[in-house]
Amino acid sequence: MEEVVTSLFDGVSADEYAAMMVCFKTSVKTYCKGEEVPMPTVRVGLVQRGRLSLLKTDRDGARTIFEQLKPGGVFGEMLGYAWADASFFLVADEDSDVLYIDYEHIVKRCPNACTHHSVVVSNLLKLMSEKTQALSEHLEVLSRRTTREKLLAYFSLLSAKNRSAYFTLPFSQTSLADYICVDRSAMMRELRRMSDEGLLEIDRRNVKLTTRR
Repeated sequence: MEEVVTSLFDGVSADEYAAMMVCFKTSVKTYCKGEEVPMPTVRVGLVQRGRLSLLKTDRDGARTIFEQLKPGGVFGEMLGYAWADASFFLVADEDSDVLYIDYEHIVKRCPNACTHHSVVVSNLLKLMSEKTQALSEHLEVLSRRTTREKLLAYFSLLSAKNRSAYFTLPFSQTSLADYICVDRSAMMRELRRMSDEGLLEIDRRNVKLTTRR
């Protein structure tokens, strides 16, 4: 089985990884682009190939992107998604392969008391903390009142993470509108105004914030 690069297995060698895949009784499922991906309740999902989006729909059908999962990304109720109700769902943005691991095989004590097993449990707790932080950051963006304030809050966050005024959006501008929960046309008009005012420079997914903010 091909090794997946993910922080869940930080500190685990290739040989240890291969042994754990057998020990954990893993399985792989392929999803086609646009197909809904069930949120596992007793398993952890690990994206091997492709990209998934965690979406939420309101009563009017408008959707918000809460998270995008690329190869190495993990998901599952055990990873802090237990708050997600029926209005949340996962969709494959492109043809994707997902590796599934039973949660109990991760957290239960290995009969051999393998050191690398303890490392994975530690990594899992770290991932849960990171997802909680990411949710908090997203809610901070969504709490802003205007489209401009939401854009600036999100762009400032990306700039800080990249330690640069230059950064690349992790998704398309259409998905950006879904992420900050605004109308795409209104967002595009606001971006043009912000560019005309010299607040930022934007070329598709490439953005530069200026000091005029």
